[in-house]
Amino acid sequence: MSVVFFVTALIVLDVQPSLGWIQYTYPYDNKELCQKYIRHQKDSMLLSIGKHFGNKLVSVETFECMTREEAVKRNTELGH
Repeated sequence: MSVVFFVTALIVLDVQPSLGWIQYTYPYDNKELCQKYIRHQKDSMLLSIGKHFGNKLVSVETFECMTREEAVKRNTELGH
């Protein structure tokens, strides 16, 4: 089984829970390709997240490339 990575953003909202990791749905076969996408599309992704969450969005803290399992683990650690 191959491991795939997804662009993942740590966001802060003005609702509870306020902190969480969200993932884009497009899979990358390796972390390097995913990181390259972040470098080239960060501004566009910030706008997209802002449009999606509207006034509820406080900030986008960081972007990382991780597996679905890692995102679930990190969100569980945050109390989701």
